[in-house]
Amino acid sequence: MKLYLTGKPCTQERHCYFVQGSHVSFIVDCGFQRRYPGDELPHLTDEQIRSASYLFLSHSHENQSGALTYLFSNGFNGRVVLTTETARQLSIPLDDPLILEALSVPYDPFLLPGGLQVVWGRSGHCSGSAWFRFEENGRSIFFSGDYYASARVHALDPIVGIRADLAVLDCDYGLESGNAREDQVAELASAISDALTDGRPILLPVPKFGRGIGIMTYLCEKFPYTDIFADTHFITELGHLDASALWVRPDFQKILDAIYIRTIPEDFVALGIYFVSDPQMDNPDTRRLAARIMECGGIVIFTGTVEPNSRASLMLHSGQAQLIRYGVHCTQENMLQIAAQNTFHRIIAYNSDFSPTHPVYDV
Repeated sequence: MKLYLTGKPCTQERHCYFVQGSHVSFIVDCGFQRRYPGDELPHLTDEQIRSASYLFLSHSHENQSGALTYLFSNGFNGRVVLTTETARQLSIPLDDPLILEALSVPYDPFLLPGGLQVVWGRSGHCSGSAWFRFEENGRSIFFSGDYYASARVHALDPIVGIRADLAVLDCDYGLESGNAREDQVAELASAISDALTDGRPILLPVPKFGRGIGIMTYLCEKFPYTDIFADTHFITELGHLDASALWVRPDFQKILDAIYIRTIPEDFVALGIYFVSDPQMDNPDTRRLAARIMECGGIVIFTGTVEPNSRASLMLHSGQAQLIRYGVHCTQENMLQIAAQNTFHRIIAYNSDFSPTHPVYDV
């Protein structure tokens, strides 16, 4: 097998990998990256797109699946392989996808036409997210996806005891030392507590899937008598998570069932914590809500990556918002802990000492 990295520079900010095997070729993820204007799409050739028998999606976030329409319009005629939840979350319907839960259970290998053996597991990043191990003609390659061992709510299958000739591991936070999850939550809770004490509401823009649910559970514990408000999408996704036991840690199902979220009022701002499913502040309604909250002396807190040239970036750099990270990716330290629990003959981990130096790797 050969692994082709796509995008220049090679970066996990826009995931997309082409794997050429002896008998079958496939693509893993097809991310779109808005931070590279004019260069948002994966650097796949037309031949690679047309020759791929499969496209495996680790999850639905834009930097993993945002170029899906681009692949279809440029000749991809293979099968998309993904979980039921990832398929539901995509913005476009898929024609005859292969659903992982129908093919096998986590850790249980299955064989696809062309001789490709696949093992998958839940990565804990969001509902529907997965990691993959592929084997063909005696050679193997592993993709961690956005695996995060400290997942709060979302279920995961630990990456332990796996062997692969090459492993592509999430290391999005790179060489940062990073705070422990407890320290991150304490910093966020302290800022929110100060605001609430002063009678100021708080706006938390979060991704459509993933991080926001975990943050919400912490804040419900720390501020049990504070109203939590959320947009329609957030409330809907919480309902889906309640109904999708496969993607929730068993010890958190009852916690989720007991949480009550209020719909964001349209004509007034009440004291409380507001969740909106719009991390870069793209939606005009989100910006109007932010303006209403700030007029009341409230604060806006971002908890993840703020994209350059986004509305969120403008707010952050003008002092209208602050950033308090709630980690959902690996640092190099986290990545090395994963590597120590498995047998990977070679590792690629972006933003780290193990970053790729070549566009093509023999597996």
